[in-house]
Amino acid sequence: MATITIQFEGICCHIKPPAGSPQRRSVLPHVSQHIPYIEMYTNDVDTAANPDFTFTMYTRENASYQRTDVNDVKVELMDVTSAAFTTLPSFGQRVPSLQAVEPRFGDVKANLLGATIPSSEVAAYFDMTGGTLSGGPAEHFRTVFDPEHAWPIRHLAQWVALEIDVSVTAPRLRVTDLASNTVRTLRLKDGADLVTIGNQTLLDILGQPGATGHFVHYYDLAAVRPINPVPDAKQGMGLAAGCSNTQWP
Repeated sequence: MATITIQFEGICCHIKPPAGSPQRRSVLPHVSQHIPYIEMYTNDVDTAANPDFTFTMYTRENASYQRTDVNDVKVELMDVTSAAFTTLPSFGQRVPSLQAVEPRFGDVKANLLGATIPSSEVAAYFDMTGGTLSGGPAEHFRTVFDPEHAWPIRHLAQWVALEIDVSVTAPRLRVTDLASNTVRTLRLKDGADLVTIGNQTLLDILGQPGATGHFVHYYDLAAVRPINPVPDAKQGMGLAAGCSNTQWP
């Protein structure tokens, strides 16, 4: 048995379905100039053993990574053994609630809450049924939302992390195409224990973030989009985290 950490980076909303199944649904919306992807350390994946995927290699902060870009897919971690689901306080403190940032944000689109999400509605999604969900490390600056909002000025999470137990030491991810139902299996090497599911600009992926955020794209997830102006991440005590993870409600 092994514990796998799945990190969610960039524009990703962790929806809590009213019925409680799954416990959380992590949704990567379509955002211009953003790349939805799955990333691993280079030495954790044998590209030759995964002919159904195309990989791109790069370095960031002196580490080597490989990613495979995805679109219109459901991503699942296979061989999961974690039965219980726990949310740590850091998740609630560091991951902004869309209804707190914008009280006029009511329900999310009904299509995001079904047993499966229809094709073309999202770039990717991941259902959480077990494990421990946390806010990850805090940013080094505080983020301010403007205009008025109910979310406090505070340090947001750099990413969201799900720690989950599996029955194997070589993790496998199932990637299902939402349009064709074609299934591919992404196989990692024995000992791999970190996977990132991201939705970022290329500069962010390469560790060269710019000052432009894309928080306003989250409002497109609403059943009835609040009319403008809507709160956006602004420069406060440093650079605004406009591509932070969020949660609903």
